[in-house]
Amino acid sequence: MTMRITGLTSGMDIDSMISKLMKAEHIPVDKLLQKKQTLQWKKESYSSINLKLSSFRESISSSRFSGGWNKLDAAGDTVRLSEDEMVTKVKDILSKYNDLVSNLNGTLTEDVYRGYAPLTSDQKNDMKDSDIAAWESKAKSGLLRNDDIMKKAFNELRGLASAKVTGADSDYDTLSELGITTPQYMKNSPENGKLILDEAKLRKAIKDNPDSVVQAFTAQSATDNTAKGFIQRAFEIVDTAMISVSRKISGGMNTAESLNSQIGKIETKVTEWNAKLNKKEDRYYKMFSAMEKAIANGNAQSSWLAQQFQ
Repeated sequence: MTMRITGLTSGMDIDSMISKLMKAEHIPVDKLLQKKQTLQWKKESYSSINLKLSSFRESISSSRFSGGWNKLDAAGDTVRLSEDEMVTKVKDILSKYNDLVSNLNGTLTEDVYRGYAPLTSDQKNDMKDSDIAAWESKAKSGLLRNDDIMKKAFNELRGLASAKVTGADSDYDTLSELGITTPQYMKNSPENGKLILDEAKLRKAIKDNPDSVVQAFTAQSATDNTAKGFIQRAFEIVDTAMISVSRKISGGMNTAESLNSQIGKIETKVTEWNAKLNKKEDRYYKMFSAMEKAIANGNAQSSWLAQQFQ
């Protein structure tokens, strides 16, 4: 460790001078740390979305099978849910679906504030906590705007409104025939992708043919996606999105470099840069130490010469 002289001989504020010199040298590290912070925020945004996807997937898991629309009667026999129970079930699924679609839509259209980069430690030191929070709120905004994974999931979920279930009763093989429609698409509208229920139409379909209604929601197929029920398709769309998000964060086969990998590389570069900066700072102190010694020697010689002429 270099011995650090602090201007006792010269009277200069050497610590302050070196601090200013090192501040300029530290700019590349600050930029790396800002990039790391952006990636960490992006990772947090993906993780938050994945929790919402997971919550929806789990909430509809049993409903994608025919058995999820049954119950035990008083005698312990398996029977179909009543009309009211089926309507309540559909309403609950649509409510959770709309919440998810709203979150995806909000993420895809969130405002981006280009002038708000992550703050450096020096910048934070000069700001109030409330100002830091306000700044970072804008810096985090829009990190997943138009994200490919979110866009794919949103568009595929939205496509269910116009899809058909191959092999299902032709009178009940679309959501619209079950009383479920979607509003007209409007750019940046928070209603985009949401589903609207006509309860009277759904009740009529259930009264006329409850088994066909259940089939439209729960049909299964190992080979034909168009033969799968609407809830099964929604489950698979969300499941695929979750896998893609997880790979985006942690990596996987045939995927681009993960966020974790990018963050790790930046941390390695920061460590390397800091080691270089520490050496450079030591060189500055050695330089000023030598200057201090030269000044001290000069002062001593001047004092000796002055004494000779007394």
